[in-house]
Amino acid sequence: MTTSGEGWTSAVLFAVVILLFSLLGWTRVGKMQLTRPPRTAVVLWLLIAVPSLVQLIFPAILDALERDPNLIRDHQWWRVLTSVAVQDGGLVGIVVNLAVLAWVAPLAVRVWGGFRAVVLFVASQIIFGLFTAFVFPSPGAGNSGATLALAASLAGLVVMQSKQKRALAVSTGIVLAGVLLVAVGDAHGLAVLTGTLLGAALATVSPPPADSSGRYRPL
Repeated sequence: MTTSGEGWTSAVLFAVVILLFSLLGWTRVGKMQLTRPPRTAVVLWLLIAVPSLVQLIFPAILDALERDPNLIRDHQWWRVLTSVAVQDGGLVGIVVNLAVLAWVAPLAVRVWGGFRAVVLFVASQIIFGLFTAFVFPSPGAGNSGATLALAASLAGLVVMQSKQKRALAVSTGIVLAGVLLVAVGDAHGLAVLTGTLLGAALATVSPPPADSSGRYRPL
């Protein structure tokens, strides 16, 4: 199983997850307006974007922070988490990953609230990093796994809180996309499934706040 995400099949399934996530998010908070995104989303994006862009000038940053299963087993545990802040796909990979995060983070924060969204993102990265370091060893870097997991977390939220058939069908579509990614050997499918489970768990123990209209607001 690989984390490279190469091929049209993976690209299409990635797009499906993001599209279905957007539909669920819009159902919760209304279509995103062209206004300033939540501060938490901006800070999260900058924490990923700055080192990712700096690595274009100083490539040694990638070597120092990327996920290397051999080095992780040699007690460099921080790479499980720091690998989210650099990218291994060159300029195209940087642009795509940062663009997707710039889309996912504001809507996820609006649904979950800032603290919950960050917890989901970090927890997803740790779990995805451990999977790809020990279960399916694969060197690399990038925020795509954590971003997809954050997007998929809305599916878990909907499953636990909604009885609307359309929303449940959209959530099922996200899960199926994750299963298909696993089936084609793409480890990002594990991120999608992990995000769904984490979203369901968080919705159970600490559901996001809602205002009087029933819509969810950022913290």
